[in-house]
Amino acid sequence: MERQTIKFELSEEQKKQRFLQIEALRKDARIRNFLKQHNLPLSILDEYSSKFIAWLERLSKCQGCQGLRYCIQPLTGRVQTLDVDDQGFLMDIYRACKYEREEEKRMMHRRNYKIFDGSYNDLLINEENIKLEKESHEYIEAFVAMTSSYETDRGVYLYGQPGTGKTYLCRMAANHYAKDGMTVSFVNLPQCVQDLKQNMTDSKYRLTMISRMKFCDVLFLDDIGSESISAWTRDEILFPILEYRMNNRLKTYFSSNYTLPELKKQYAKVREESAEVAALRIIERIQALAVLCPLLGRSRRFNENVG
Repeated sequence: MERQTIKFELSEEQKKQRFLQIEALRKDARIRNFLKQHNLPLSILDEYSSKFIAWLERLSKCQGCQGLRYCIQPLTGRVQTLDVDDQGFLMDIYRACKYEREEEKRMMHRRNYKIFDGSYNDLLINEENIKLEKESHEYIEAFVAMTSSYETDRGVYLYGQPGTGKTYLCRMAANHYAKDGMTVSFVNLPQCVQDLKQNMTDSKYRLTMISRMKFCDVLFLDDIGSESISAWTRDEILFPILEYRMNNRLKTYFSSNYTLPELKKQYAKVREESAEVAALRIIERIQALAVLCPLLGRSRRFNENVG
């Protein structure tokens, strides 16, 4: 059965308008470059003028654009453009604009995170964000401890009062490893424990989360000691992770509001005869995995130079 094409007769005014549109397309440098690039004749404009006009209209939305936050395309950072398939037919495809390509390159390390408890802005933190000339002696020492650990086989146990910048420095280090091609899990431990409890009957979820923490190249346990502690979370979740990582010399970082003696008391609060021993086992593995580094000072959360 032959395909039938329905043709509509144009009025003289419509014919004139169409002629002017095609003439404008013939003179447009973008059209001429496209046709030259794909070895297409000018006559193709007669048949597909509406498609080329729509293409130019979409391109015009990008003129003068100052970045993704100002994008007015239907898909942010993507423009529907023209291409030619292997058989020489025109087709519409979506391509990333230069700002989207830059963003994809800047966020490429995100794919190396097995677990990422954080925001978009957290992925942007790096050593260049921190102006040490404005920082306290304690903060500089913590910064040096973190960056120096990049070349060693042990992580850092960073402890101090809330808001002193511990998590910020850990995110800096996590991004460093992710950009270096290593697999990273950045885990907010209180949130992780809460999620595991809410999904306690989902063994697949629990095993997946534990595996991502056990087997990643670098693990960050943020705010350890502030989670809801029970014998189950301490002995069946945290201990196996630390045990495996210690035995396999896998780099592990911690941030906490507690010194190690204080953390031991936290894990020994569970009412059972073996609580002291169980708590000590956790502390010993932390000591094997990380060097201790205090980060003293007042909260930075309400200062301009937050870290």
